[in-house]
Amino acid sequence: MTPYEDKTLKDTLQEEKNKLKNMSLKDRLWYIWEYYKIPIIGTAVAAALIVSIFSAVHNNRFETALSCVILNSRPDSEEDLVSQYFDQGFRQYIGLADETKIDVDHSMSISFDNSNMTEFTYAELAKLSALISSKELDVMIGRKDSIDHFGEMGGFLDLKTVLPPDVYDQVKDQLYEVTNQETGEKIACGIRIGSTDFLKKTGLTMDDPILGIISNSTRTDTAVKLIRYVYGL
Repeated sequence: MTPYEDKTLKDTLQEEKNKLKNMSLKDRLWYIWEYYKIPIIGTAVAAALIVSIFSAVHNNRFETALSCVILNSRPDSEEDLVSQYFDQGFRQYIGLADETKIDVDHSMSISFDNSNMTEFTYAELAKLSALISSKELDVMIGRKDSIDHFGEMGGFLDLKTVLPPDVYDQVKDQLYEVTNQETGEKIACGIRIGSTDFLKKTGLTMDDPILGIISNSTRTDTAVKLIRYVYGL
C-alpha cells in the first residue's frame, strides 16, 4: 500500500488546512475555487433546488381565495397598507381561514401606447396575459385605459348580471361600460372605486381606479364580496 493510499481523511484534511494556512487570502480563494468549484456549484444548485421545492410545497398547502392585480399604482406610504387592507381587513370581513391566501400584486406598470412600449412593458403584459389565460386571476383594478383594453376583448364579466340586486342598487351609478369589439355589445366591465376609501386605506395613488372581475374567474363569489368590502356594504 502506497503512502498516499494509507492516508486517512483526517490526514488529507490536515494537509489541505496546512496549505491554506500559508497562502494569502487571494491565493486561498483561487485555490478553493480551482479545486473545489464542482462540489461548491453542486452544493449551491442542490440548496437552490431544495429551497424551490420547499417553497412550492409550502405555497401549495394554501388554497387561494382571491387573486387581484392593481395596475399602474404608486404607493404613497412606507407602510404595507395594501397587505393590511386585503390580508387583514378583507380576510376578517369574509371570515377567511388563515390557511387560505389572498394574492395581490400591485407592482405591475403597463402602458398600451405603442410609442411607450419597452421590453419591460411587454414582459409585464405577457405575465398578466398568462395569469388571465390560466384562470389564476379574479380581479383587476386599473385606470380607464387598462379596463378599455381588456374590456374590448371581452376580458370582464358584465357586472349588471353578476352583482346581487342589493349591491347593484347601491353602485349602479358607478358602473363603467366598454363596448366589446367583436360583438358590439356594451357591458358594465367595471365599477369606479375612486369615490370610496380604497386609495386612502391602501396607501396607493392612481387615476380614477376601476375594478373589474375577469371573465374566466373561478372565484366570482369572493370577487363580489370584495366589491361589497370596498363600498362598505
